[in-house]
Amino acid sequence: MLAQLVADGVSHTELAPHFPAFPASAFERAPLPGPRAVTPRIPTSPTVAKVDLRTDAVTRAPQHDVASPSIEGISFHYVPLIQCSFPHADPGELTSFTRKNGWLELTLGTTRPESGLPYGVPARLLTIYCASEAVRTRSPEIYLGRSVHEFLRLLDVPVTRGERGNLRVYANQLLRLIHCTLSIDENIRDASGRTGLHIRQALFAEEAKLWWDEDQGVGQGSSLQLSGVLFHSILERSAPLSTRAIRQLRKSPMDLDVYAWLVHRLFHLGKPSAVTWPQLSEQFGHAYSELRQFRRFFLDSLSRVRLVYPGAKLSVTETGLLLLPSTPHLEKRAASRPR
Repeated sequence: MLAQLVADGVSHTELAPHFPAFPASAFERAPLPGPRAVTPRIPTSPTVAKVDLRTDAVTRAPQHDVASPSIEGISFHYVPLIQCSFPHADPGELTSFTRKNGWLELTLGTTRPESGLPYGVPARLLTIYCASEAVRTRSPEIYLGRSVHEFLRLLDVPVTRGERGNLRVYANQLLRLIHCTLSIDENIRDASGRTGLHIRQALFAEEAKLWWDEDQGVGQGSSLQLSGVLFHSILERSAPLSTRAIRQLRKSPMDLDVYAWLVHRLFHLGKPSAVTWPQLSEQFGHAYSELRQFRRFFLDSLSRVRLVYPGAKLSVTETGLLLLPSTPHLEKRAASRPR
């Protein structure tokens, strides 16, 4: 995370207070390393320093419903949910959902079948909010209510009340997330070439306290506690994204998925890499029965994503995409003051 922020031009004076354990050389801008095989691990304690680059920030008080949306310049997303995302549309009565991306396979489940699986834009934005808050505060306790409303307003999501209002929709998706389980199977390889399988299983939340307001939205005093496995994994495996770009792409789950994947993939890309249409369909296809139909919708999303990430270098071919090493997406001043 520090390497990416340094590569994006955040100054030594801004970063040093938040990464006190690192030597001065770690804050020097250097060429990004190419991809390498890494054996994932679940740390026994948080391994990422608190990231809050607002110069006027105040440490969160231990009380509910603090209005503290994510830094406007940076939001964070959990990498396995970038590589294999939630369903785009309502999966109906399905109680499990599996996606595969190369060496990683993600299966979502639910402890309450009657609640259903999380899906669509709300599930993605709520997960980004939770990941961003976990990274920012280094705490598994996530405050809801007014703080979520402020985050949605930051993204220009209409906060509407009533029977068909957005608050009710997001409350429903929040319940689905709280009851959600994640099973991540990832093939791994060590330095000697030996292969294996790393399995990570987690509840999204271990505990939650939800108060409903008069419109059945999540009210003041609500909070959830991320499961320990998920919390530590978020600290270890979260990718920074532009909050401004999320705001511009927030109307489409496909746009959000393609954007997060492209930013994450290109950041770690050291040499040209080809991705085929069948591979992309397996990762993003979800409800598209024909490859040509998926390709058309994917390219529509890609055109919108490239408007917010013009530095992305890639070529569309008959067989898929050719990804090329690109400059980091985040602006040179990666963290701006909140509005």
